[in-house]
Amino acid sequence: MTHKKHLTMFLVDHLWIILLFVVAPVGFMLLYLLLSDAPTQDALYYIFLSLVILFSFLAYRLYSTWNLYELFCSDKKDINEFIISEPKSNDEKRYKKLISKIRQIYLNDMRQLEEERKSHRLMIYRWVHQLKTPLSVIHLIAENQKTDEDYNKILHLARKIQYDLNQVLDLYKLEAIENNFHAERVNLYDMSKDCINELKSIFIEREVYPKLDIDKELFVYTDYKWIKFVLYQLLTNAVKYSDNGKSVVVFATKTDGLISLCVKDRGCGIEKSDLSRIFNLYFTGNNGRHREESSGLGLYMVKQILDYLGHSISVESTPSIGSVFTVNFNVVE
Repeated sequence: MTHKKHLTMFLVDHLWIILLFVVAPVGFMLLYLLLSDAPTQDALYYIFLSLVILFSFLAYRLYSTWNLYELFCSDKKDINEFIISEPKSNDEKRYKKLISKIRQIYLNDMRQLEEERKSHRLMIYRWVHQLKTPLSVIHLIAENQKTDEDYNKILHLARKIQYDLNQVLDLYKLEAIENNFHAERVNLYDMSKDCINELKSIFIEREVYPKLDIDKELFVYTDYKWIKFVLYQLLTNAVKYSDNGKSVVVFATKTDGLISLCVKDRGCGIEKSDLSRIFNLYFTGNNGRHREESSGLGLYMVKQILDYLGHSISVESTPSIGSVFTVNFNVVE
């Protein structure tokens, strides 16, 4: 099929040469035979010789440009794959030289872009860390005066800013997740308990009650730090979108070949039209826009991390009733 495509493209490109040979030497000779009494054998020999020359020329052109037509018909995606290692003709040599120049320009642009990206990332790191110091002071002052309603509002906003700043840093860390990955045997109960304890102040502030229902002997193989980050994001969202007095349940199930870690809330739920897009970068949905608490980063990072770790995530949600986020692990004996 590929060779047929090559030949079709080659013949289309050389159609003018074929027609020229047919119309000129062959066509004129046939016309000459019709209008004169010249020997037919000599004329046919001339026509045959012309066709041999034509076919020889086309065969040489096909051989000398075969690599080019192979590239024209390919679906290669790496620029290095478009370089002809052993050109057979001047056309292929000129093509190789041109592609090499384009490749060099591309590599120079990529290096420049990478340098700019590193500078931008460094600027963001410095900016975030510079903000953390005064933010910690504000947080400490508000914490000491939290009996005052105004200071309590400041404390709430300081925590929100701190959370958003941490998300920005975590988003940049995802770029180098392969350099900060360690697979190990993780106890789901202990990991979930640690995560809930770290969010204790948020649970208390929102008056949302966590419940943990996981077998203490249930283990999975994954990266402890990153899977804890995933659960932290899911719990934060569950609390954020739950009303006062509601509960958030963390539980796990085990079936043949699969362990599922679930976070269930009784919050506002997710609109059906939003479900397919909640893991997209910067997507906030109707709930995020109404509550003005969503950055569109958390679930995006969750999905990216789980894809890298080889785990899957699914969600079931009913508006005004709640949502269940499920992370699935393959059982490794």
